[in-house]
Amino acid sequence: MTETSSKHQLESWLDAALVGATLEEVCDDDGDLVGWWAENSECPGASAYGATPDEARDKLREVLAGWVELGQELGHPIPSFREGEIAVTA
Repeated sequence: MTETSSKHQLESWLDAALVGATLEEVCDDDGDLVGWWAENSECPGASAYGATPDEARDKLREVLAGWVELGQELGHPIPSFREGEIAVTA
């Protein structure tokens, strides 16, 4: 697989992973909105915080890219959001 093909595959996987992500408001003790928490429950340990929903999603995308890379290096299972994408090679 070429580097360009691999990068395109990762970008497609990230797009699909973000569709399944959840965003949750983060409020302070007074109930005032202070930011947003983003995560995809199928990717344990990968989450991000941002001041806006878009910032939280953008940061989660970066976190998930690293999560996939490390998971592949360690031979961990990577969820398939679209059939055949991000194959783990052990």
